[in-house]
Amino acid sequence: MSVENQWIVQWKSTQSLTHQWMSGGAFHSFIYPALILIIDGQAIWKINGERIQVSFGQVIAVEAYSLIEVLEGGQLDLSGWCIEFNTYVLTENTSTWSPHLWSVPAEGTYQKVQLTGGVVANISQHLSKESSDSQYELSVKYPSIIYELLNYIYQAQHHITDDQQTLTQGIIRSAEYMHTHYDQVITRKQLAEIAGVSPWYYSRKFSERYGKPPLDYLASFRMYRAQEQLIFTQTNSQDIAKQSGFEDTHYFSRRFKQVVGVSPSLYAGSLSSRKIVCLSATCADIMINLGIIPYAVMVTPLLLAPHQLQQFEAHGVKIVEMAQYEQDIGQIQQLNPELLIGNVWSEEVRQHLRAIAPFITNLSIDVLTLLQQLSSIFHKQSEAEQIQVHLEQEIEIARQKLQPIIDAQATIMVLRIEPYGYRYLGVDAVGVAKLLYSQLELSAPEVLQEGKSWFNPCTLELLLSANPDYLFIEKRMIEQFSTDESMQKLLESDTWQQLKAVQQHQVFDMDTRLWVEARGITGYKMILDEIVTNLTGEL
Repeated sequence: MSVENQWIVQWKSTQSLTHQWMSGGAFHSFIYPALILIIDGQAIWKINGERIQVSFGQVIAVEAYSLIEVLEGGQLDLSGWCIEFNTYVLTENTSTWSPHLWSVPAEGTYQKVQLTGGVVANISQHLSKESSDSQYELSVKYPSIIYELLNYIYQAQHHITDDQQTLTQGIIRSAEYMHTHYDQVITRKQLAEIAGVSPWYYSRKFSERYGKPPLDYLASFRMYRAQEQLIFTQTNSQDIAKQSGFEDTHYFSRRFKQVVGVSPSLYAGSLSSRKIVCLSATCADIMINLGIIPYAVMVTPLLLAPHQLQQFEAHGVKIVEMAQYEQDIGQIQQLNPELLIGNVWSEEVRQHLRAIAPFITNLSIDVLTLLQQLSSIFHKQSEAEQIQVHLEQEIEIARQKLQPIIDAQATIMVLRIEPYGYRYLGVDAVGVAKLLYSQLELSAPEVLQEGKSWFNPCTLELLLSANPDYLFIEKRMIEQFSTDESMQKLLESDTWQQLKAVQQHQVFDMDTRLWVEARGITGYKMILDEIVTNLTGEL
């Protein structure tokens, strides 16, 4: 690097992602370059006019004068840090430092890189420590974090040569073209031109990356989309064949039966006997209650509720372990699924899985809505109706037991202890929020009524202002993170001692594995029992 190209960073500001980062339609502008580290949740933004999905473990570098629009804050609890900085370059003639307009090493005005959980935990731990504006933090701590993140940005860009990068991008671009134009006539020559190489070389490199020749990949992708159409629509086979890119209807029907084992007209009725892989424990839980036994379920051991583990083992469901916030494409592919069911973290993962099998996704995280969705797919409406009637009866029984608390308008708050702070459960959110505040008709503190997200940022000042009569505490479970320091800080605070719930000994622990992760059919009843027991003292 020549003297003219040598530059240093100067830290400008560090801020946690506020509630505005979860609100669709909010705008965030930057005077300086910035590094945004996502340590929880997911969202969809538009950075300088380009749509992008962000999720746990990613660092997003943006150039100065960038504009981020929040398209979707996401149902999950987005959190992270935004670090603004500036760069200065050393000029050779004067040996002085002058302002330098930093740009991301990749093409465009932003760059996104995936970090490991350990790296995220380490950086987040340093960022979450309270600032004292000491000279150490200004000149050493924050700049060192910026350099570390920039190192990952540059490593990602220079990990492969320019030629390799160009070829890889071309191959990926051709696959993306198939994903969006599979209903049209596509030739190998056309795909090779998109990739920018000869047809023969293109086929070899495509096969190396995706495990099969491009036209075989396209045929499989078309077949999976046809299967999805047969699941969700009443469209006839002839129209589905055309919509899926098969020009010859007879060939489509013949090929469909060869690959799938039944004719298109019988496919939707055969789903229950398919090799189904569930991407979440809740989906597998509900399916088992509907009488459908999935082949395998992807679980994070840390978050798997004991009763679900017993349920899966009792029904012979293969349990495939995965890290939190990760969906191992290779592991899923090795299972050779005939149907995938569940939600995913990112659009990139969704596209990968769509090339493995028919994929049912974009499902609700509300248990009753999910029950209806799955029962409709598998034609188990009568079973679902019986389950829903039973759950509604259980809710009514619980509501009757809680009636004195409801009539007294005693306030209930759920406080989440995070490794880096606190959050409260939004009143109008799904899951436990819907159960507490809508179905059981319990009251939330007035100051929390505006919390629309699943879990919203909460300061100690807001907690004291809420001052609930009953307080549920959830110690968040995240791999490689600990909530001990945040919990200890809360217990030692003046705020804690002033809370009515604390003074009246009406503080209760709640288990992430059950209340957040295991809101299945059995879990629903267990959560109801815990609510009634804690609030009334009735066993």
